[in-house]
Amino acid sequence: MADLEMISIGSNLDGDPVYQVGSRNSDGKIMLASNTIMTEAEARAMIASKASGEVIEAVAEPVVEEAEVIEEAEEINDTVVDVDSMSKLQLEAYMREHGIELDRRKKKKDLLSQVKAFFKE
Repeated sequence: MADLEMISIGSNLDGDPVYQVGSRNSDGKIMLASNTIMTEAEARAMIASKASGEVIEAVAEPVVEEAEVIEEAEEINDTVVDVDSMSKLQLEAYMREHGIELDRRKKKKDLLSQVKAFFKE
């Protein structure tokens, strides 16, 4: 994998910037080194650990579009959130802000049920 870089994907609901770590291919597409959303310090630590030879799970997915979708999900108004109109990726990012990890391999209908059940509690 080429040199890793921090990829700004917007901010969390508290307004703090969040990042992912990846590298650019020769065609300019970004390939994630991890699909975890991180603070700046966490992203820098991951890049430093990769430079020191530690093993990091590589994900061979282009994420330029995903990063834009996550940023849009983060911009949704705090007070009124229409989870039904969110994509699975947006749901995952939104729920991660609440400490819940969703499994995007599940159907959107199942993810929505899990999200709605969380907020009813």
